[in-house]
Amino acid sequence: MDLSEVMKIIEQNKIEFIRFESPDINGISRGKLVALANFERVVEKGLAMVSDLLTWDAQADVAWQGSGYAEDLTFADLVFRPDLSTFKVVPWADHTARVLGDLHFYDGRPALGSSRHVFKHILDVAQEMGFTCRSGHEYEFYLLNAETKEPIFGGHQIMTTFKHEAHPILRDIQRTMTQMGIEITTCNTEWGPAQYEINYSPADGIAAADQSFTWKNGLKEIGARHGLLITMMTKPWIDKSANGSHFHISLLDAKTGENAFYDPNSADGLSQLCRWFIGGQLAHACALAAFLAPTVNCSKRYQPNSYAPNTISWGHENRSVGIRVKAWRGKGTHIENRMACGSSNPYLVAAASLAAGLDGIRHQIEPPAPIATNAYKLTDLPKTPTTLEESLAALRNDEALLDLLTREGMQTFIVDKEYEIAKAKAVIPDYGTAEWHSRVDPWERREFMELI
Repeated sequence: MDLSEVMKIIEQNKIEFIRFESPDINGISRGKLVALANFERVVEKGLAMVSDLLTWDAQADVAWQGSGYAEDLTFADLVFRPDLSTFKVVPWADHTARVLGDLHFYDGRPALGSSRHVFKHILDVAQEMGFTCRSGHEYEFYLLNAETKEPIFGGHQIMTTFKHEAHPILRDIQRTMTQMGIEITTCNTEWGPAQYEINYSPADGIAAADQSFTWKNGLKEIGARHGLLITMMTKPWIDKSANGSHFHISLLDAKTGENAFYDPNSADGLSQLCRWFIGGQLAHACALAAFLAPTVNCSKRYQPNSYAPNTISWGHENRSVGIRVKAWRGKGTHIENRMACGSSNPYLVAAASLAAGLDGIRHQIEPPAPIATNAYKLTDLPKTPTTLEESLAALRNDEALLDLLTREGMQTFIVDKEYEIAKAKAVIPDYGTAEWHSRVDPWERREFMELI
C-alpha cells in the first residue's frame, strides 16, 4: 500500500491513533502511539526511538554495554521507518491502527540488532540462491486468571470438543485475528489445563513472521479485555505441559513457485535439496537452540516422553524427534522443527532456521538416516542443549551461522542473552543446579509470564 491507500482506510474506519511497532529481542512489541494529526509527517520523516530498545530484556531492563547500542551509542536514538504494507486496523482497540517497521541509524544504515532486519537479510540471501521461504509458527498458550495467574480450568482434556467453548475469548481471538488478515485454520485444547493451540495459515517471506508477531502480542491484549492473562512462556510450571511453537518451513523455487522440497520420483517424496536443508538443521541444532529456546526457562521443556524433543534427530511423521517431516507431499511438502519454544521470537526462529538450512544446501550436508522408532528410548542420539549457556556457546563457535545472520545482529543477541543469564544468577541462589532444573522458580514466572 502507498500512503494514499492508507489514508483512505484511516478515513473509512475513523482511525484516530496509529501504533508504530517494532519487535525487541524477545519478540515483544515496543513502539509509540501517534495521533492521527502527526501520522503523515512521521511516515515521511520517520519516528525517533531509543536504541536501548534493542537491548531490553522482557522487563525492559537494559544490557548496558557491548551490544552495539545503549551505552555503546551514548543512548542515542534510532529512526523507525514504517512498512506501510503492514498497516492494519486493530479490531480490539479503540479507533486504532498499527504499522510495523524497522529501525535505522540516522545515516540510513539498518540497525541489524533488530530481529526483523535479521530475517529480512537472510531472506535476501535465500532470494539470491533462487528461493522464496514459506513458513508458519504454531503457538501453544495458557488461559490464566489475571489475578491468580492460574489456569481457568484444570485437567488436560486435549482435543476435547466441549472445551472449545470453555470461554468466549476463543471465538473472539479467531474473529478478530481474521480481521487482522490472519487466516485461522484450527483450534483445539492441548495437554495442559486451559492450554490451547489455534493455528493459522503460513505465509511467504517477512509476512510469515509479521503475522506471528501480531498473533503473539495481540493475544495478550485480547486476553486483557476478557480479564485473562494469556501466556506463551515456555515452561510456566514444571509439572504441566510446556508451551511449544513448532516451526514449519519450506522453500519454493523463486522463478516457478514450485515446492523445492518435493521430488515425486524419490522413495519418500523428498528432494535432495530438502535432505541437505534437514542436514543443515541438524548440523547447526545446538546453535539454533539459542533462538528456538531463548530464555533461561526454555530448556526445561526438553523432557523425555513429553512430545518436546530432547535429541537432535529427524524422522517422518515422528513426534519424538527434533525435525519432523510432515506427511504432505506436492505443494505442501515441508518440515517441522519441534525444538522451537513458546517464548521464542518469530523473526529469529525463522531467520536462524532458514540460515541453517541454506548452509546445509550450500555445503550439501547429508543428514543421518531418519529415526523410525521412539527417539526417547534411544541412548546414542546427540542431545539438545540443556541450558541457554550451552546453546550460546555453540552459537559463538558457529562461524557459518554468525556470518549468515550478520555479526552485528548476533553480537546484540548474545550480549542481551548473557545479560538475562547474569540477572537470573543474581536472584536465584541455586541457579544452574539440578534442583533448579527440576522446578520453575517464582522469578521465572515474574520475568516471563506476563509479556511473553
